[in-house]
Amino acid sequence: MEALDAANAALKTRGVKGRIVVAKDRLFLRGTFTAADGTRKDRRIALGLNAHQGQLLEAETRVLQLSSIINSTGVVPPLLPWDAPAVEVVAKADSFTVAEAVARLEEDFWQGKIRTSAAQRTWQRVVAETNRMPGAATLTMDLMVATADATEPGSRSRKESCKVLKRLAKLVGIEGTDRLDALQTPYEPEVREVPSEEDLAQLLQSFSPGHKWWWPTWALITYGCRPAETFSLQPSSDGTARVLSVKRKTKLPEWRTALALPISAYKDTPERSVPWDVNSPAAYDSLRAKQHCDAWQKWLRRQHPTLSLYDIRHAWAVCSISKLLPTSLAAKCMGHTVMVHHSTYHRWLDQADIAAVAQSLAG
Repeated sequence: MEALDAANAALKTRGVKGRIVVAKDRLFLRGTFTAADGTRKDRRIALGLNAHQGQLLEAETRVLQLSSIINSTGVVPPLLPWDAPAVEVVAKADSFTVAEAVARLEEDFWQGKIRTSAAQRTWQRVVAETNRMPGAATLTMDLMVATADATEPGSRSRKESCKVLKRLAKLVGIEGTDRLDALQTPYEPEVREVPSEEDLAQLLQSFSPGHKWWWPTWALITYGCRPAETFSLQPSSDGTARVLSVKRKTKLPEWRTALALPISAYKDTPERSVPWDVNSPAAYDSLRAKQHCDAWQKWLRRQHPTLSLYDIRHAWAVCSISKLLPTSLAAKCMGHTVMVHHSTYHRWLDQADIAAVAQSLAG
């Protein structure tokens, strides 16, 4: 039907992956998506709507809602927003629908903040959590608990869901946030093995210096900056580089100094070549940076399925520890606090301390 083609064309222009299709007189989103268990395949996701032209506008809304969640979490949620359990309550005079409460949350979120692209991305992640609930439903603690409980226990998704919903409940005066606290099982990020210096040298040698991602990969290996920061990195001849610290939610990025820890195969600084040149704080766009980094990560995974861009950043930190770089200096070069540095790299810092003591005892 023409209306369906028009709806799919509109979704495509908004960057939505997949198409609305009709099966057995019902509307579905069809595309290749990753489920919560990690399996990725072609799927049909029920939109909970009959295949009538009058339902297409609501279908578009639901697809956009689901697309926001998938873009934020990387997976199809186990509980679709429109499948959230119905909560039968008698609305009080001071009760809110989910949409009304989220509108208040948005106003509270932006109060006193500069609308940087980084802050906009943070708000999108918040919305991805609230989108798990139907906008027209009355917001209750039962609904929030059911929504959070649909996420995987012990996952980052569970942690983020509880955090956002707890903030929402407090904002509109809904009691019982201890029930959300009770759902939060300890979350421990996976401990990844970082690539060695030899691994990184082989990575650079595996593709041509003229390749689109060669120079950003070299910069990431050499300076340990965040992937999105490589587009602004400007090396100097003294082994340092100027780079924008982009993880700033309330302010524009600021320049900092990064330090080169060159790997053995590439000690010389190659000519700068980036797919997107960020030459000033005002030129940085967090949303555009994410698009480039997603494409870069996708390319890297095709070459090395187990390697992530942040594994390369972590490798710089581990290298700095092995070279006995002061922790405070390494943290400053990486653009985060000493506390973050210790919490992220305590395993390798502890190993270095123990190795130093062992060496002194042996001597």
